[in-house]
Parts: sequence; C-alpha cells; structure tokens
Amino acid sequence: MGIELAMVRSPRCLLVNVVTGESIECLFNPTQLTEKVQVNWNRLAIPGLSHQVLQFQSTGNRQLSGVEFYLDRFFAAEQPGDVDILEFRSFLRALTVPPEGTEDVASTAPPRVLVIWPEVLTVEAVVTDVEFQYRQVGVDGTVLVYVATVTFEEILDARVTSEELREEA
Repeated sequence: MGIELAMVRSPRCLLVNVVTGESIECLFNPTQLTEKVQVNWNRLAIPGLSHQVLQFQSTGNRQLSGVEFYLDRFFAAEQPGDVDILEFRSFLRALTVPPEGTEDVASTAPPRVLVIWPEVLTVEAVVTDVEFQYRQVGVDGTVLVYVATVTFEEILDARVTSEELREEA
C-alpha cells in the first residue's frame, strides 16, 4: 500500500465587498501583517501640577496598514480557472468610491470590505489607502507583476470591551 502525498495549500486571504457580496481570493497571502490600535487620551493641564493628567477619551479603530498583495501573471496562469491579475486591482479600486445609485449622505461612501484570512483574522473594514506598484511590465505594455499595498481600517457598529477582546484570543 503506497502513501499518496497531496500538495496542501494553506487557506488564502479573501476579500468580500459587503455591499455587493462579491469576493476575490488573494493570489498569495501577504507575507506580513501590521495591526495597529491607537489609544486616545485627553491631556489635562492643571496649573501648578508638575505633570499632565491623562483622561481616557477613546480607542481608535484597528488599522491593518501597508498590507501587500503580490500579483504575478505567470503564477496566475498556472492556477485553475482564468485568473486575471488586473481583476484584483479593479476589485480594490471599487472599494475606494461609492456605489452607483447612492443618493443620501449616509450611503454615499465606499463599500465596506470583509477581510477574511483563515486562522489569522476576520475584520470588517474600509479601505483608507491603496497604492499600486507595477514591478514588471511587458514590452507590449501588459502588466506582468505588481504589488497592491492597502491600508484597512476596522468599522465597528457596537461598543467593544476589554473582556470581549480577551475572549477572542
């Protein structure tokens, strides 16, 4: 009896447009992730006191800054299906502008995105910054390799407590 070895691919990061339900799988998982949370304090100056009194104001939204998505046309061609690396760019760009038909102020905002990276994180966020760096372009102008660098900022619709965050771990 022989042992069959199967190539097991780690789960890939997935981005989901919350408004349309459209999703796109990342060609490669980002190689690193920076998660940042800022705590905001009011600095109270009391005359004659040797220091400032810090009074808690709020906690800033969690940010995933500088997340790099690497896209390579040669690698994509080896994947099942018809993977178009520029579709990923279009998907990200669509997360930076309001959808068609929005009329009131509340809905005139870019769509939220659900960032799902199995066993790493799941967060509902908005794109606050995106940059495309084209690293290899063919002689005919075809984009062969590029990196999309994105900053996501979490959107919370409910109060979060320190006990809830401890339970997530």
